[in-house]
Amino acid sequence: MPRPSTNVNGTSPSAKPHQEYFFSEADVMFRVENMLFRVHKRFFIRESPYFQSLFAIPGIPCEDPPGTSKTNPVVLNDITSEGFESLLWVFYNPKYSIYDASVEKWQMILTLAQKWTFKEVEQLCIRELERLTISPVEKIHIYQTFKLDRRLLLKSYMELTTRSDPLDIEEGHKLGIETSLQIARAREFARGSDSPSKRSSSAQLRESELLLLVQRTFGLGETRTNGS
Repeated sequence: MPRPSTNVNGTSPSAKPHQEYFFSEADVMFRVENMLFRVHKRFFIRESPYFQSLFAIPGIPCEDPPGTSKTNPVVLNDITSEGFESLLWVFYNPKYSIYDASVEKWQMILTLAQKWTFKEVEQLCIRELERLTISPVEKIHIYQTFKLDRRLLLKSYMELTTRSDPLDIEEGHKLGIETSLQIARAREFARGSDSPSKRSSSAQLRESELLLLVQRTFGLGETRTNGS
């Protein structure tokens, strides 16, 4: 992974301190896009091997070490200031263990957690996504994008197997050909016949049979039905 750069020639004229995440007593300065963040280094080095390595490298002795001033912040490339702000919200959440955010915000946080190997933050994102109401297609799409545990998708697969309507073209594109074919296969078996003329329009299996069918079709192994 490329290392963040440092701006040895001074910060961008358009860069400005973030209104919330710019603490006078903090010990590291980041610049993301046109925004400056002054935060506490401990949040980054206590968990992320990436930042542990970054801050462990001895720099060339100078009066203005990288990350210590507005003129020489650590520049984080290839991310957005909104995404970085969302990650900092996890660290500085004033509500302690209460995290109330949208699916979109958790995805932004999860992107950076995986990028920089914040394993505990990643697990937090998964727990919070599991608590939210997400449509089966959207949930499968998100979990596939982030390569999360497919066993967490058991109920979503079951819903798409038993619903009356098959996947439409847009849903198929979103899920990808492999998942779409697996869902189509599960729907055929659930309706009790390989012949379209004899196939029922609704699933004909008991819940235990449906569970076993979905587990086998998607290669999930044995999974409890109280998972999401």
